Amino acid sequence: MKKKKDLKKRALPVFLTATLAFSGLALPGTNVSASGQEVDTPSYVNVLSEAPKGLSREDTVYLFLQTQVSGQNASLNTKNVESQITKSKEQFEIIDKIDDKETGTYHFRTVEMIHGVPIYGSEQTVALDKNNQVMAFFGNVTPKRKQSILSSESTLSEDQALEVAKRDIEAEIGEVKEYDGIDAKLIWYPDNGSHTLAYLVIASTSIPAPGYYHYFVDATSGEIMKSYNAFHEMAPTIDSQKNSFTVASSGEEQEISPLAESDSSEPITSRGMDIFGNLLTFNSTLNKETGARYLFDNTRANGIHTFHAQRMPEFSFLLLNALLGFTGFEVTTSSSFFYDPAAVSAHVNAGKVYDYYKRVFNRDSLDNNGMKLISTVHVGEKWNNAGWNGKQMIYGDGDGQLMISTSGGMDVIGHEMTHGVITHTADLIYEGESGALNESLADIMGSFIENKTGDDLWLLGEDIYTPNIPGDGLRDMKDPGSVPLSGYTETGYYPDHYNDRYLGEKDNGGVHINSSINNKAAHLITEGGTHYGVTVNGIGKQKAEKIFYRTLTHYLTASSNFSDMRQAAVQAARDLYPDRNGEPSVEVQAVMAAYDAVGVH
Repeated sequence: MKKKKDLKKRALPVFLTATLAFSGLALPGTNVSASGQEVDTPSYVNVLSEAPKGLSREDTVYLFLQTQVSGQNASLNTKNVESQITKSKEQFEIIDKIDDKETGTYHFRTVEMIHGVPIYGSEQTVALDKNNQVMAFFGNVTPKRKQSILSSESTLSEDQALEVAKRDIEAEIGEVKEYDGIDAKLIWYPDNGSHTLAYLVIASTSIPAPGYYHYFVDATSGEIMKSYNAFHEMAPTIDSQKNSFTVASSGEEQEISPLAESDSSEPITSRGMDIFGNLLTFNSTLNKETGARYLFDNTRANGIHTFHAQRMPEFSFLLLNALLGFTGFEVTTSSSFFYDPAAVSAHVNAGKVYDYYKRVFNRDSLDNNGMKLISTVHVGEKWNNAGWNGKQMIYGDGDGQLMISTSGGMDVIGHEMTHGVITHTADLIYEGESGALNESLADIMGSFIENKTGDDLWLLGEDIYTPNIPGDGLRDMKDPGSVPLSGYTETGYYPDHYNDRYLGEKDNGGVHINSSINNKAAHLITEGGTHYGVTVNGIGKQKAEKIFYRTLTHYLTASSNFSDMRQAAVQAARDLYPDRNGEPSVEVQAVMAAYDAVGVH
């Protein structure tokens, strides 16, 4: 067993979730776990044959996917091309594409259907080079022989599926006189290599208890195959009082105050102190009619807007946010100086994250389409948490002992906003290995955004965590095993090798616990080192951040696992730093060695 370094800090008497603070509150949306969807097709293929001349890029993708369905794998069938493409379009739909001018490549993201019914969690990514040749493929498809035995006819009606879910909900919380929303949709539920026709029922309640319930109801038997309440799977408990909260999402667009965006408003420059006492200058808005200034910056994307919740109980704020689109109250001043340090910190840091993604990757906000960036501070009374709820960022003030105002942590804000980027790209399912990759990529990008030097680069939340105890963080990406995790892993610490991964059901299957494995790989790729006898030559932050961003946006799918992560990172590195004379570049070698070192193959 690896010997752990001596801890210079006392172990805090808090629960596991105190070390899992910033989970990102993004809803799992319409995806379900697809860990069992591997049905006789390879999850990763590269160096494939060129498509017939004259095909569009889109048709090349459809033709390639059809070869995967028919089991031809590494070659494109040039017979009956038009017929194959037509069949493929019945099974797949292109939902996103990227024209990558830096490398001269083209990237497509698709979803799979069977008999016109979508398979949840089933996505594919296909990359083409400038010659229309398929370079790489990630994901799985359902072979034709498997599809042929599946019937999309259900014996259960939509109304019957709704009643099944309602009965179960009301057995738990009591009679619901009026649902805020309830809907059923026919899907294929992937389960242990097969697919079961099911209804996905999504129900929102506020009385007698708030909930955002997801039910997967067998469309033949009416059996509940799986269910969860998104209210209780969004954010882990974070403080020693075990005061947790949950959140639902109405799916409505956020409301922006007309006072900050009225015709009589104009952009101005203001100043204010952040939570550490630093004097900052930033963009805000002046309402010329009232003379009030607002924390609204209209110079970036569709705006950065910062609100406060007046320490409204976190549950109340999140419920109002979910049901009514409530974002909080305007942060205002009658002078050019803003006197709310937590709000100033959130406002300025959100701008820095936007600038990072725009400068380094030319990404226009979280959705790459100018999405408004909304932050709300002073959520809850001494609330030790922060989060992303699919719409905006929210920050607690901390209790002054476990944490101070979470909006002051640059890596924390980078982490939460990266969850937003993940939502709009791979949308990694928030459980098991895909969930651990979701958390890890938020950690990695949050650290790169913070851009500290030395060991502090690899600590998460070190600026706002345990203010009276220097030198620690919520997670340590350089040395995961230095952070205690009593009772959850065999070693009692965060794992730094795949063989030591957590295999239980807690923490949504270890989404935070196992994130440290990929975190360690990121550290090795960046800085190098020897880990479990494997030596890695680091390539530096600038190259590493490009590789991880490309891995996320171009190759990972909703159900990607650790092995997929390795292959996707290798492919991303090879795209950016091609092989030379038939030998992998030093960057590709670093990625391969790092994943060898953490036991991911």
